[in-house]
Amino acid sequence: MIKTGWLHKQSSRFFLSLFCKYNKTTLNQMNYLKEDFQEFTNALRTLKFWYMLLTLTLGCFIFSFVVNGILLPHNFFAGGVTGLALLFYDSIKEYISFSLLYALLNIPIFIIGFREFSLKFIIISLIGMGIYSLSLQLTHGVEISINDPMLAAIFGGVLAGFGTGFYLRLGGSVGGLDIVGTVIKKRFEIPIGTVFNMVNFVVIASNALLYDLESALYTGVFMYVFSWSMQKGQIGFSQRKSVFIISSKPEEVAENVLKKIDRGFTYFHASGGYAKDEKRVIYTVINLMELGRLKEYLFHTDPEAFISVQDTGDVIGKRFLTWEDEGFRKLKKNK
Repeated sequence: MIKTGWLHKQSSRFFLSLFCKYNKTTLNQMNYLKEDFQEFTNALRTLKFWYMLLTLTLGCFIFSFVVNGILLPHNFFAGGVTGLALLFYDSIKEYISFSLLYALLNIPIFIIGFREFSLKFIIISLIGMGIYSLSLQLTHGVEISINDPMLAAIFGGVLAGFGTGFYLRLGGSVGGLDIVGTVIKKRFEIPIGTVFNMVNFVVIASNALLYDLESALYTGVFMYVFSWSMQKGQIGFSQRKSVFIISSKPEEVAENVLKKIDRGFTYFHASGGYAKDEKRVIYTVINLMELGRLKEYLFHTDPEAFISVQDTGDVIGKRFLTWEDEGFRKLKKNK
């Protein structure tokens, strides 16, 4: 009896602690959701959000015109979830519309990504997915009269790519492989590009098996042009450049160059490889349009300065994208 009572007492303590821990976790999650929802409602009051939504709607309709007017008539596929939907659509098009099929394929994706992203990003992606599905339905049966398949692939890639790039630039999203790729990257350290390439390879290979090799090659052309156009639409003339400047007059460079173009900067302390003298290296990030002005001002301030310019893909921070724009959730301290 004593032993049984002791086991009962220990098990009661265990389940009580487990219940308290579960309640605490649930409460924290509810607080996170409440704060995230408040963040989203605050975004609704900004002009940036509605401009992004307008651009997202325009981009979705452009892509839908390309899907219904070029890809389906020419038996081309696309990348991402749209490509997977096109892969399955030919077999089940008598039972389900393409827009509904796309929406159904996104349901498990949003379930997977719900815990990994901020509520704001998930809601924006759901809105984008809904707009895209609706636009696919509204543009059903549209025709774009381009008989040459090569011209069709290039023209469709340019239209869809720029339309997508514009809303991505403003933080818009329609869900899809962006969510899956980010989750896999966080959990398994597999680059997002690798995930995209694997899916696109399956899509192109399936296109060749279901139709013919020529259609698959045109699909590859469409994907390449789409990717290039999307990148150009996303960065536009504001392509980021990271700049290192080594000058014997760092204060003058900061005053006469960087302040004129209204950019922040950081000093790195370094020493020369041969002369061994101490130097301050200036680091800054600018856009493509500011690069010419920076070089001009630098030439007039210190023509002996050394400058190194590199392409920069993503810049997150003050005056650029925020972490929330990228879909990340802010870490909140437990009170």
